[in-house]
Amino acid sequence: MDTRTKADDHDTLITAMASADFYPHKPTDIIHKQTHISDVFLAGDLVYKVKKPVNMGFLDFSTLEKRYEFCCEEVRLNQRLTSDIYLGVETITRDNGGYGLNTSGETVDYAVKMRRLPDENTLKAMLATNRITQGFMVALIRILADFYTTSAGEPENMAQFGSFAVIDRNCRENFENLPEYTGTGSNKSKLQIIQNATRQFLDRHKDLFDRRIENGHICDTHGDLKAEHVYDYQGVQILDCIEFNQRFRYQDTACDLAFLAMDMEFLGYRPAALFLLSQYVKTTHDPDLMQVIDFYKCYRAMVQVKVVHLQIDDMPAKEDAGKARHTHRMEHYMDLAYQYAVKMACPIIWVVCGMIATGKSTVAGKLASLFSLPCIRSDEVRKSLFEDQPDKMEKTGFEEGMYAPEATSLVYGKMLMTALTDLEKGRSVILDATCRTRKERQDILQLAADTGANIIFVECRCPDREIQKRLKNREHQSTVSDARLEHFAAIKKNMDPFDHLSEDVHMPVRTDQPLDNIIEFLLTGEHELLARQTAKKTQ
Repeated sequence: MDTRTKADDHDTLITAMASADFYPHKPTDIIHKQTHISDVFLAGDLVYKVKKPVNMGFLDFSTLEKRYEFCCEEVRLNQRLTSDIYLGVETITRDNGGYGLNTSGETVDYAVKMRRLPDENTLKAMLATNRITQGFMVALIRILADFYTTSAGEPENMAQFGSFAVIDRNCRENFENLPEYTGTGSNKSKLQIIQNATRQFLDRHKDLFDRRIENGHICDTHGDLKAEHVYDYQGVQILDCIEFNQRFRYQDTACDLAFLAMDMEFLGYRPAALFLLSQYVKTTHDPDLMQVIDFYKCYRAMVQVKVVHLQIDDMPAKEDAGKARHTHRMEHYMDLAYQYAVKMACPIIWVVCGMIATGKSTVAGKLASLFSLPCIRSDEVRKSLFEDQPDKMEKTGFEEGMYAPEATSLVYGKMLMTALTDLEKGRSVILDATCRTRKERQDILQLAADTGANIIFVECRCPDREIQKRLKNREHQSTVSDARLEHFAAIKKNMDPFDHLSEDVHMPVRTDQPLDNIIEFLLTGEHELLARQTAKKTQ
């Protein structure tokens, strides 16, 4: 018997599956959806998924035997991250009465049978309607952390998929056979920066990829971890992993998580994506993940450029509106890849500065937590350098003792030397300091120039009355900072204006607003500043 289903036979089957008579439970509503590799039928409270008889090189569903094999694999693999959702593989048969499920006729195909979950319960929908809870995100992180732990190391050769050679090959393939539009106009320069940044990151960090293998971070992952595949339904359910190619699942956990984070950012929810990553790092004690995350997000965004291109190629010639929408999606993914490339091309010095009691340490701490970056605080450095000095500023007065100009110079020198150690490793840093004088800021700018780092001065601004209120409250608190209300006037008088900083490196922010609003503002403005700095470097 010829085990191959021809395209016209498949089309006939799809037509039959659009009828309620095809299904034993006779659903009242049927919705047909398709991807470039599958036809999916939402039939009442059940879902039936049929694989298209295609061979695309990276997957092969061309024969009946192969479609059965991969249907079984899809059920087996997806049952790892779901509960009572994947129900099994159904046999599609044909006799004189037409097509049916599990009849005595000739077997012509197979379908994965699933429970249908509410669309409003996807992570994507919950983000859009602001229904995401911290509890759900923590539960998702724990499930993924446990999943990666249990799927690591089997088979024994899995580690090779995280090797420098394999990752290098994957990246090179990403830039092959790209659609024509990527080589014209502004996309051409963006693509060049993405390619160069990818190449430079690989060349600089081979030891980092080796360390990821040594620390057991290569495992059998989900492979297609997107917001629309994550559900809150009787607990966390994660559907639709990749079953057709082990190479797309055997990878670094960072690459899997990068897909979800990139997808959340594509949808416009960057703070939530950063929360996911930062909490995962804390849960798993995997700080190296944040060093590779922008690299993998860039890689994933470029994969999506090619996926959407395939979808456009599958569209009928007259589908101009659909092609335009998909082209817009491709360009959005390209823009994301460019943003990640800008970040991974050079480390970043975040300088959180400004007047006393404007919330610098709170903002710096939040950024450090989100990005899992070292935060170098001038107050802590000062205390470590002058342990034998009085521990309160009011005991010595403004610019006296360990707050004298020469002492402050030592503090900033120590901060810059500490930052240099991280920057030379390609790691971004956060500096938390008043940066009262123009010279202190110029020294940090020089550090950025010497190391090739990008730099962002976050100038925290707050009304005087709010600063004075906060300083008054400090009188009854124990804080690392010794600055008090009696120092306010002198410090303000001696604070050099920030007008010497160009708009390419300077981001003033009002800090008398909710912290989440401040962080969202900084994360939004970050892309623009880094893009400007990168453009100047590449001119």
